[in-house]
Amino acid sequence: MIGKLLKELIAGLWRFFRYHLARLTGPERGVPIPQVTQNQEPSIPLEQTGADLQLPDEEILSDRYLRPVRMSTSRKDLDDGELALNPVFQLWRQQKPHAHKWTHYFEAYHGIFGARRSEALRILEIGVQTGASLRIWKGYFDHPETVIVGIDIDPSCAELDSPREKVHVRIGNQADGAFLESVTREFGPFDIVIDDGSHQSSHLIQSFNHLFAVALKDDGVYLAEDLHAEYWPAWRDRRRSFLDLAKELMDFMHSHYTKAAFPEWLSESESESRPLSMEVPTVTTMIREIRVFDSIVAIHKTRRKYLPRLLNPTAD
Repeated sequence: MIGKLLKELIAGLWRFFRYHLARLTGPERGVPIPQVTQNQEPSIPLEQTGADLQLPDEEILSDRYLRPVRMSTSRKDLDDGELALNPVFQLWRQQKPHAHKWTHYFEAYHGIFGARRSEALRILEIGVQTGASLRIWKGYFDHPETVIVGIDIDPSCAELDSPREKVHVRIGNQADGAFLESVTREFGPFDIVIDDGSHQSSHLIQSFNHLFAVALKDDGVYLAEDLHAEYWPAWRDRRRSFLDLAKELMDFMHSHYTKAAFPEWLSESESESRPLSMEVPTVTTMIREIRVFDSIVAIHKTRRKYLPRLLNPTAD
């Protein structure tokens, strides 16, 4: 491992000096601009980034942020002016019985979904229970052509199926790939997927793996909530949780930077005819944004066709 890293370091330094030598001696005598091709070894493989590199293990957060402070719950947040005006909260208050919701969720919902609430959407919610959330989303996403689909493992939830209102309920296990595929064929692809199901780590991860790539539109949002349950033994049924998956997705969002060092990106920015090229994991091309809230992660999907460009300071 040390020998391999040393070789990569020497190769990187050579490319760096070769590049600057070319700039000093002029393009007519310079060597070719360094490229990263699909067959080239990555400068720093993704699996060797961060803690896996043989670097000193040290604390990264200042002690000032770790000093204990006491917090408590308060009924005052229900009297907060912004919460009272929140359209999702207003709909929640109208439901009988209420769905279990943490007060800070309403701001997150409206922040994530608010810009699209009047579009004609197809929405999949995992977890139906009493149907309160289905009614909330039907009221919130107010376009008459919006379709709400709920899935649940409890057969009694089928009573909440209401095709006349474009609210559909299907019974099955959220970890069953064949079942999720059948729901997607019938109603998808979806603009929004909300996982408010069992909250078990394994189910959260299996549902994401089945749905994100094929059941969610390219401009869709995948939202998993109640992720605080990942810290409670009753719901943590595997070592790595959905929050670990979210952290891994953040690394994959940046995987192209692990495969080319700064000199390669800088060289590419000064050449219009020699674009940088490299292999990246498929999921790298599918993530536009990851938003993390207390107990909520929202993953915004996209189709990235190109690597980012480093703009040259002298460019027009």
